[in-house]
Amino acid sequence: MDQQVLIKKLAAEHNGTLTHNQLINNNVSSYNINLALKSGLLERTRSGIYQESDTTEDIFYSLQQKYKRGVYSLETALYLWDLSDQYPFSLDMTFPRGYNNANLDLDIKAHYQIKTLQDIGITETKSFNGNTIKVYSPERTLAEILRTVNMVDIETITNAYKTWTKSNKKDINVLMDFAEKFKVADKANSYLEVLL
Repeated sequence: MDQQVLIKKLAAEHNGTLTHNQLINNNVSSYNINLALKSGLLERTRSGIYQESDTTEDIFYSLQQKYKRGVYSLETALYLWDLSDQYPFSLDMTFPRGYNNANLDLDIKAHYQIKTLQDIGITETKSFNGNTIKVYSPERTLAEILRTVNMVDIETITNAYKTWTKSNKKDINVLMDFAEKFKVADKANSYLEVLL
């Protein structure tokens, strides 16, 4: 198969966004990647991330492809779960404590978590371009935003809890389990008593 045709096929499979590794793993040569860039088939949106020229960047997907150990969290997770209508100016992403990337993208607001808490509540959702991204569950997010260290605005928290309590997918037991783990059970109970 012609490599430029292969690049188009791969781009279609990934909703317009490709990583350097995805291209190399599909036997696309560096020469042909450069050719695709020169011809305008692809454009480099970030280091190691390419976008089909006629599509808009899927920032959620491209940043997660760049930082595979990160999970969308806090206000970004609220936005992705439709628990907030505030588009985050910088994307909250949680990494394992000790993770060090000196060249972290300016669009990321990094948070660090101990391993036992980093790995719980990870789920997947679709970005607005239809790509699969890792994000913490709504219940974990609702517990975590109550921690004072995260400095989430009271109005944002209240609106998120109001929206979540109206959902038929809410799971109060799961929320309270996360609230215990993050030592915010009393705060979570206060919100639930008012709203339920």
